[in-house]
Amino acid sequence: MERPERFENIPKWEKMDKDMLANIFKKLDVVDVVMGASRVCITWFLASHNKTIWNTIKLNDFDSIVLDNSSNPHLQDNNNGRKHLYSLREILIEINKFSRAAPVDFFFNVNTNVLVEDLAIISDGFPNIRKLALRIQKIQNLNSFASSFSKWKNLQTLIITKITKDGDLNHELKAIAENCRNLTTIKIAYALDQELANIIAGKLSNLKSLSFRCTFVSVEAVKSLIIGLHNLKSLNLSHCVFTKRCNNGMMLATVGISPEDKSTILSIQKLETLKFCCSECTICRDVWNHPLNPQYHSNFGYKQWETDEMKEFEF
Repeated sequence: MERPERFENIPKWEKMDKDMLANIFKKLDVVDVVMGASRVCITWFLASHNKTIWNTIKLNDFDSIVLDNSSNPHLQDNNNGRKHLYSLREILIEINKFSRAAPVDFFFNVNTNVLVEDLAIISDGFPNIRKLALRIQKIQNLNSFASSFSKWKNLQTLIITKITKDGDLNHELKAIAENCRNLTTIKIAYALDQELANIIAGKLSNLKSLSFRCTFVSVEAVKSLIIGLHNLKSLNLSHCVFTKRCNNGMMLATVGISPEDKSTILSIQKLETLKFCCSECTICRDVWNHPLNPQYHSNFGYKQWETDEMKEFEF
């Protein structure tokens, strides 16, 4: 009796073509590559060094990286030990070993606190970054912060937010502007007041695209930006809460812009694109009336972090 044919001609998984493996690894989360696939065997280890895997790094694995988020400490309460949690710095060091300065786009999860020490790792290892999404807390060492950004000479697009109970984003934005001369596209997920508007207009005169999507913005500060930024072509003010001081000194805040303020801004604007949202905007309703549920807020916040009506800010 003839023996059943064996699958002798099928290559074993450890002998798969490295380019094919690299294409598969591109589909995986970064953590799964550096802490998992690369450790299977020598072939997979070598395939993990393929530069095409590392052109874009998106740290969005909510279950694998310790978020260390003091403003929302319960974000990972539901993990229940299903996955091993690694520190952000541990993952950044591992990425540095594999990517060999290949990354040009680097996106942090909006729930991850990025410290100055973390910035030093990526600025030293990834000097060719052109697009960066970054969430910071209060910066303790502004000189170190500035030093990191001084190495990103090619940085063109920045998405940034800061979570802090005191202080502002002004000092950090000044440091970024003084060190990144090619920066032309910025999304700031932080309240726009007159002081911040003055810094942007004075220090970032080359800006072409600017977004304050889903933030608080001062009507007067918006006017200052439009008048002061002579190279600005696109401004996104969708889903914002607009603030202005009334004649009686009280501060008025409204979701969406009033017809009167919209008319005033349109009368002075010289932009190619100026985005507001409609009066019945469902995104505004979701953003400003979200349930007081940390997990819901986290998931929705991340969706808004990576989304924008202006395509250059999406990732």
